[in-house]
Amino acid sequence: MRIVLKVGGNEIGDPFFLGKLSDLVVQIRSAGHKLVLVHGGGKEITGLLERLGIETKFVDGLRYTDPATLEAVEMVLSGTINKRIVKALIRKGVESIGLSGVDGKILVAERITRKNKDIGLVGNVTDVNVNILTAMMEKLVVVLSPLAMDRSCVVTLNVNADYAAAAVGSSLRAELIIFLSNVPGVLRDGAIIPEVNEMSFNKLKDDGIVSAGMIPKIEAALAALKGGTLKAVVTDGDGAAKVVSGLTGGTEIIA
Repeated sequence: MRIVLKVGGNEIGDPFFLGKLSDLVVQIRSAGHKLVLVHGGGKEITGLLERLGIETKFVDGLRYTDPATLEAVEMVLSGTINKRIVKALIRKGVESIGLSGVDGKILVAERITRKNKDIGLVGNVTDVNVNILTAMMEKLVVVLSPLAMDRSCVVTLNVNADYAAAAVGSSLRAELIIFLSNVPGVLRDGAIIPEVNEMSFNKLKDDGIVSAGMIPKIEAALAALKGGTLKAVVTDGDGAAKVVSGLTGGTEIIA
């Protein structure tokens, strides 16, 4: 089975979470599945920008990325965080390789705006180099940071990690994509909502039950399903372990 696992940047700084993530990857590989792990890094990017004296700005939920910000994004995503995950996996005996979407033109993107507002060097993935990913997945876990090349191969673009994971899942026709979070699923009054479709998603947003970082996860899950991914789940490490074992866990997103 081809699995795409998206991990949020806020969680990766937690050693306990990183240990649980490593155990999950061991479980996935031990079962013979092939894996691409796509990660974010928002919290640590913001921290580096603060230390550099660069203002952090968001436009409708996306980080405004000027050239100075992009340098910090690349350092954190493709350097610090990417290699932290790779080292954690290798310590568990999982052969892994850390790449960004720029390497081998794995991710090609085009610049986007948000509600007609300029958001700088931010892109939406238009092409995924499936041949490279497929070849590497045969032997290795691919740990991918969501930076992309533009079509001219001149400009690097910052891509939201949820949407990058969805593009990878769609292109690979993955059997499963998991959006890993620090909560066990989409919650209402502390209880997991077992399924969310597009209609119920809109109502949950209107009611304020789904907000902030959960919105792009569900949007990306829906996009992945429409693009050819067979199953999409939002959950935490424990829920993901159940899903990989063929059990029910977290919130399944239904297209």
